[in-house]
Amino acid sequence: MTIKLSEEVGRDTLYRVPHRGKSSDQAQRQKKTPLHQPVTGWVMKGFFLCALMLCLAWFSPALLHAQGDYLIGKEDMLEIIVWGHDDLKRTMPVSLEGMISFPLIGEIQGAGISAGALEKAIAAKLGEGFIINPQVTVTVKEYKSQRVFLMGEVTNPGTYAVTRENNLLYVLSQAGGPTKDAGEEVVAIRSSRPVDRALTLEEAKKQREQIIKVNLRDVLAGDKNSNITIHDGDTVIVPKMPFFFVMGEVKSPGKYNLERGTTVLMAISIGGGLTPKAAANRTRITREQNGNKVEIPIGMEALVMPGDTIIVPESFF
Repeated sequence: MTIKLSEEVGRDTLYRVPHRGKSSDQAQRQKKTPLHQPVTGWVMKGFFLCALMLCLAWFSPALLHAQGDYLIGKEDMLEIIVWGHDDLKRTMPVSLEGMISFPLIGEIQGAGISAGALEKAIAAKLGEGFIINPQVTVTVKEYKSQRVFLMGEVTNPGTYAVTRENNLLYVLSQAGGPTKDAGEEVVAIRSSRPVDRALTLEEAKKQREQIIKVNLRDVLAGDKNSNITIHDGDTVIVPKMPFFFVMGEVKSPGKYNLERGTTVLMAISIGGGLTPKAAANRTRITREQNGNKVEIPIGMEALVMPGDTIIVPESFF
């Protein structure tokens, strides 16, 4: 079961939806995956393509119309149909003032409401002495008013339109999905003010903007809590997979992908395990702290951090 946690940092809110992790025994038995063999990345890419195919098959046009949670914006192109009255069919943009002009009823607010709400508003006006029980359908034909910025490890980073199907999985599909080097987490930055460009994580923290972190695998697996709704002006960042080094008396020293929850013992196992000469009780980690490299003794159950170098020294006896 996925649990949603939150912690307050001043006015800056960080939401994290944790991934259901492996047990320690399972993790210790996993095969090693050095960076020159990015198995995790290719599996993630294949997983994404399968999830996208299921998503496209599931969200039929009828269902997309039924969702109705997209808020119409200025300059969006609308198609309006009054059933049984072909002469009233119109395709028109929402004006820069957020209004549309429709036959018989004149100007009416179009921006800032859903298509379903606009249908009801037009039907109510037409029902005031013009048409008995009018049936109105409003469809957004072109999405021009709202956009989302995608950065990081996606195939085609850039700016994309926010559409009716405005969830994280669909937005990632617009950018071609994650690359083979994508990490386990996706970060969405939600600005409290209008923006005309992507925000970096550093800028978001400095400006105390809302930061949402979700697990990419949970999104691809169809977890509803992780497949969050994307809003106008959001920045979506797919970070690169973090890594660590394991050096010294291990059988396969080198650089490896770091998955969440990896302990020192698991990292040594990923590096092939200890050699007969290893002094495991004197294992230490080189870690960057406040811009400086520091070397600290470490226990086997301690968590490995991105960029850590685990050093297993040789035994003197």
